[in-house]
Amino acid sequence: MRGKIAFFSVMLLLVGLGFDLCLLIKVSWDDIRKAYAQQNCEAVQTFSGDGIKDTQPFTVTGDTWRLRYDFQSTAPDQQSSSFDMSVYKTGNTIPETVITSESPGSDTSYVNAGAGTYYLSIESANATWTVIVEECSASAQTGSSTPPGSASAPASTPAPDSPSRKPKKPKRDLFDSGGPTSGPLPLMPNGGCPREFPVQKGKACYAR
Repeated sequence: MRGKIAFFSVMLLLVGLGFDLCLLIKVSWDDIRKAYAQQNCEAVQTFSGDGIKDTQPFTVTGDTWRLRYDFQSTAPDQQSSSFDMSVYKTGNTIPETVITSESPGSDTSYVNAGAGTYYLSIESANATWTVIVEECSASAQTGSSTPPGSASAPASTPAPDSPSRKPKKPKRDLFDSGGPTSGPLPLMPNGGCPREFPVQKGKACYAR
């Protein structure tokens, strides 16, 4: 009996370590993707003006986008100038992010609000400003030679297998180890369930 308990404990530990490794790889890839995206940004909309103004709505389709802004003082005493910019998603009254600058100059802020339609609410005093909305994408970093907006070449039709060629064995699912296919599995370290077993019941995860 003790041997069985020890065996299942080791199996659960290995499964937990596997999930931790998958999460670590995913987080590392997300960081790399965002770093690439920040190097490839295209302008979506440009706004300029002075005083207090709500911009026209604009739409971004990617998860990574940024605001490049520049504000210049119109007063002899630059300390009396100010610039505040709030990012609102259309239909929301709570800003996604707020940017405040008390010193004239240029800067860039990344907005982690995802895709959607937004507008900017800008309040400035004794200053003029210009804001450029840029959408960032990692597509140009993948090495693809297809220019943006052009249709990709159709994939060639693979030649039929010759009769003498042996059929390939289907790849086995890592979770197909001979155990029950509906779970249960223990909760992940963050308290959630993996997408292969998304249904949480108590402290275990089951397949749909």
